[in-house]
Amino acid sequence: MKYIKGLLALLLVVVQFANAQSRKTMQWIGGPTYVLQLGSFKILTDPMLSPKGDSAFIIKQHPGTGQMNAPITRLIAPAHFDMSKIDLLLISHPHADHIDKQAIEKLNKGIHLVGPEVNHDTFKNWGFTDINGLNWDDSTMMQKGNERLKIIAVKAVHAANEPLRTALGKGNGYIIEYRNGQELYRIYWTGDTVWFNEMDGYTRYGKIDLLIPDMAAVGSDGNIGRRGMNWVDCLHMANVVNPGKIIPVHHSTFSMYVEPISVMKLTFADTRFGKSLRVLKTGETAKL
Repeated sequence: MKYIKGLLALLLVVVQFANAQSRKTMQWIGGPTYVLQLGSFKILTDPMLSPKGDSAFIIKQHPGTGQMNAPITRLIAPAHFDMSKIDLLLISHPHADHIDKQAIEKLNKGIHLVGPEVNHDTFKNWGFTDINGLNWDDSTMMQKGNERLKIIAVKAVHAANEPLRTALGKGNGYIIEYRNGQELYRIYWTGDTVWFNEMDGYTRYGKIDLLIPDMAAVGSDGNIGRRGMNWVDCLHMANVVNPGKIIPVHHSTFSMYVEPISVMKLTFADTRFGKSLRVLKTGETAKL
């Protein structure tokens, strides 16, 4: 009897381990921030953890009004999530609307951070010690037993036109590949970008199971220039990479976001991606 109980306990551990490895979820925290659970790997992106309020962060120049040192309102509080056991902090770029002082204060400074190489010193000055800076086309890998996580930095173009493009600096998008034995799951997170013709070549990375676009067409309501994707850009991108699923982020949370996510839902409904698009509520978790 004792032998049978021991065998059942061992079997339960094996089943739990197998279930953990097959788990793939995405929780949207708000803005550009989400948590990916890919098997045993836990990834946190562009952490914006400021509370709901009229001055969540200060932006150097408001993209719509042009006001200098403009306070930005957080309309929806960040969702609660488990901040423990994060394997990777993935940063597209360190603008004030993509990593805030609350996140810098709260996060473990020994966390493994992957971000643009050009911002290595910025991350170091914030206190982070385990930094892997990637230029476009660079990659890095993490391994846990049979599981492998590969991060490939890809080009992101924050604005279509100069001088805004240069002023906003260089940022990354990422191809995120999770492999468990023969299983391969591939994500393309755009980061802050507009459509640019080189995206036609992103099919070289293989089938995209999930597209995570940064939306909201920031700046399209002013004279400085648009500095983010609108639904037209995203549809163009979707037609190129043909993703299995689309889960947008970077919408609804902050007052500087211009294009309502309802516009994307409405326009995509009449395309072949209507059933592929899923818009999460703040804090909602999707099974991938």
